[in-house]
Amino acid sequence: MLYPELRESKLTLINLTLLNLKKYLKVTSILIFLVVYGLIFFILGKNSDFGQILRSKIENKAADNTIEQPLPGTDVQSGTVISSFVKLCSNTLYGFEVAYPKDWFTTYDLEEQKCTFFAPFSFVVNSKTQNNIVPVRIEPVKIEDWLSTVKFYDNPNDFQSILSSVSIVIDGRSVKKIRSVATGAGTIPRGFEKLSFLIFDSQTPLVLYYQQLDAKDNVANYEKILGDMSSTLRYF
Repeated sequence: MLYPELRESKLTLINLTLLNLKKYLKVTSILIFLVVYGLIFFILGKNSDFGQILRSKIENKAADNTIEQPLPGTDVQSGTVISSFVKLCSNTLYGFEVAYPKDWFTTYDLEEQKCTFFAPFSFVVNSKTQNNIVPVRIEPVKIEDWLSTVKFYDNPNDFQSILSSVSIVIDGRSVKKIRSVATGAGTIPRGFEKLSFLIFDSQTPLVLYYQQLDAKDNVANYEKILGDMSSTLRYF
């Protein structure tokens, strides 16, 4: 017969063992549940419509985060809109859209003038507006006048001397890039540069050009902007 003290000690030991066993079983059950749940979720996520929806949401979220980051710059032969070109302008009459620097201005008086005047300063366009009020212009050209337009820009005359003329491709389009300099015979001072992109399209060819209007102009910067605008041009 066990002494009361020994029997009580034995019962205490048994109770502690049962308590530890319960805790162990509880923890083990939770771990097994998590493993099974994770396995089921993985299988559903990989093979079911639910998984496709989930993956789509994750990808869309990742894409949104990417858009919020600055986009890399591109060369003039790319059709990508870079981060500094966040403003878009559409001309529904001629059916084209172009991006331009976010701190620039564009305005018009007549519908046909929309998206054809651009400058890093504010300006007003009216019926008496002259061509050389802004440094950057877009001129739509009738398809039947295209060859004569190319000839005019590509050949020297009383008002301009041709420095260079090269044929390039921008976003799959044939483009003539022409650099010229003013002779001083017209309103533009002698030596002022002009850079023209003659962009061919079977419906509405365009001439996108920069004309130096001030001796302090950063011509190299304007040339980059003109190239970027050419690369963002889209017809619709």
